[in-house]
Amino acid sequence: MSEPVIIAELAKNGSETVRVQLTEYSGHRLVDARVFTEYRATGEVGPTKRGLSMKVEQLDDLISALKKARDRAHALGWLDGGADD
Repeated sequence: MSEPVIIAELAKNGSETVRVQLTEYSGHRLVDARVFTEYRATGEVGPTKRGLSMKVEQLDDLISALKKARDRAHALGWLDGGADD
């Protein structure tokens, strides 16, 4: 795979998005969640250094941790509604 496979783009604020993608780097298959921004000087959108890259083999552990974070946020009253898969 030479080009990243974009899974989702989530609005972070007015000028930034978080892009979740599958990519390869130095022979490693990675899941990448990275902040992308629009550069004012050129108007182009590009990645920033802010983000997370992990081997795809760690995806299940990451998903589990995010589900726990969601459940805890519900318990703390930070999110409305119930937690569901």
